Order: sequence, then structure tokens, then C-alpha cells
Amino acid sequence: MENDLELIKRAREGDNLAFRELVEANKRNVFYLAFDLTGSREDAEDISQEVFIKAFRSLNKFQGESKFSTWIYRITVNTCFSLKSKKWYSALKPEENMTDIIDKDNRKSNENADSNPERKTNSGFIKNHLQKAMRKLSEREHSVFVMRNMRELLFDEIAKVLQLHPGTVRKFNFRALQKLRKELSFYKNEFEG
Repeated sequence: MENDLELIKRAREGDNLAFRELVEANKRNVFYLAFDLTGSREDAEDISQEVFIKAFRSLNKFQGESKFSTWIYRITVNTCFSLKSKKWYSALKPEENMTDIIDKDNRKSNENADSNPERKTNSGFIKNHLQKAMRKLSEREHSVFVMRNMRELLFDEIAKVLQLHPGTVRKFNFRALQKLRKELSFYKNEFEG
């Protein structure tokens, strides 16, 4: 597979197949980041489409100072912020969790592990509490937490995506972790026991 810079060059020259390769290489990560930031599969799908439309229209603005994936993540985060400013997310209840999306094809093989109703119920309560706690984070804290702890990006990469100093990114991650620990502190004894 060609490197991103060569694909971008070809796409700028009108090669739609080159742009399609860029989309294929990045669509999964864009969707998962949008899902992690919004909590909604439907919104993540809409955002993913919008991100690639914006990327296509702005491809000439990509200067190559960062990786293409970093640039596309920046567009994703900004698109999520725009959507959040248009919608009221405090009432948002995600219709499904990320593991449901990722593991749809593997559900049959995991039926034995999921057959314990008590375990399923506890897992549901934990996920619900985590989602509520995540809603209490600021946009920046939430974005940094998701990119660092769920998408496993390095602090320097997150700093490029959000156009912040790496120290500021670390501070947002620390604040997010502190808030989540406080909100979820009632689970401490359960996990330690």
C-alpha cells in the first residue's frame, strides 16, 4: 500500500481511487473516535461521513507537517465539538456500547462467557455509571481522555490533534482521571475485594 503522502498527491490531482484508499485506511479509527466522543452510533456514522467530505474539500490545505491520521483526527474532534454545540448531550443515552459494535461478528463464540445474568447486569451498571461520569467531563477533558485512554494515542499526537501544548494535554488527562475516580469511587471496594 502506498504511503499517505503519495495517495494525497494523487488525490489532489483528481485520482478518486487514491482518496478512497485514504478513506479505507482511516474510516474505522474515525468512526470509533467519533463514537467514543459522542456515545451514539448514529452520530458517529454521520460524523464519519462529514469528516471525509471535509477532508476531501480541504485536501489542498493538508501541509504534511503531521501524519494524515493526525489531521483527520483533528477534523473528527472539531466536527464532534460542532455537533455537541448543536445538540443537548446531557440527555443522550448511547444506544449501544463500543464492544457491541466491535464484537457483533464474535457474539456467538462468546455466548458461554455472557451466559451469567448476574455478570451481565453488573457489567451494564458499570457501563452506565461510566457513561454518566464521562458526561461530567469538559469537552477538552473528554476528548483527551478518549484519545489517550481509549484510542491509545500518545500525548504528543493528541497535542497535535487538539493544537495544544503536550503539557496542557497531560493536565486535561489528569483532571479527567481525577474526576472519573471521584465519580466512580463507590466501585473501589468492589474492585479491590
